[in-house]
Amino acid sequence: MPETFFILLAGGIMLAAAVSDPEQVTLRWLRLAGIIALTMCGLAAAFYAFGERDTANTSPLLRRVQIGLFVATALAVLGQLGFVQVAWRRTQCAFAALAFIIAVLAGCNVLHEMMAGQGTAVRFPPMDMLLGHAYLTASQMTMRPFARLNLTLAAVLILRVLGATAGVLAFQQWRPLEMLWGVHGLMMITRWLVGLAVPAVFVFMAHDCIKRRSTQAATGILYVAGVLIFIGEIVALYLVRSTGLPF
Repeated sequence: MPETFFILLAGGIMLAAAVSDPEQVTLRWLRLAGIIALTMCGLAAAFYAFGERDTANTSPLLRRVQIGLFVATALAVLGQLGFVQVAWRRTQCAFAALAFIIAVLAGCNVLHEMMAGQGTAVRFPPMDMLLGHAYLTASQMTMRPFARLNLTLAAVLILRVLGATAGVLAFQQWRPLEMLWGVHGLMMITRWLVGLAVPAVFVFMAHDCIKRRSTQAATGILYVAGVLIFIGEIVALYLVRSTGLPF
């Protein structure tokens, strides 16, 4: 499971670099996004290579596909970093979007191997927070990049809420899982409340701070939201693997 979390985290960071207007953010922030994403790819690969796995039930072809997706993600991130270095801002956006797509495919592939069904979590709160920090040293930036990235985070949270609530309830009605609430009720409440509802409130608060040009307050709020989202996504991966429902 850690490899799934880290590769999806790398993809989420690349999504942040892809959706941001490259002309309005600093190259240092884009470079930092690539460095963090590449680090997450390395952690994912390490957990994949050295973690305990049921290799007996994994075909050699599937394993090669998984390794290929991990390598392709890292190469796309390296492409993003390379074009940031030469200040090709639009090109780095394309590579960031490509890295996001491949990372999601890699995460879903590994998660499917664990008999988990679905799992397309997107995580980029760290880059929202770090963009807030960037305003301390890059006063020439307007508030538009921060507002744009925070609105994107809000949109992703809404999609996650729909999938993790309406999607789960719909699947449960279609193919009921016995003792779902009895066995997983506490984890489900944690996922919905800690991982989705409370972060949504914090993201709205951050949006209000951004409108008031209070970047430090917004960054602090997003720190808390990011920690809660990470907790929620880790719980979601456990629930997906245990129930096969799209938490």
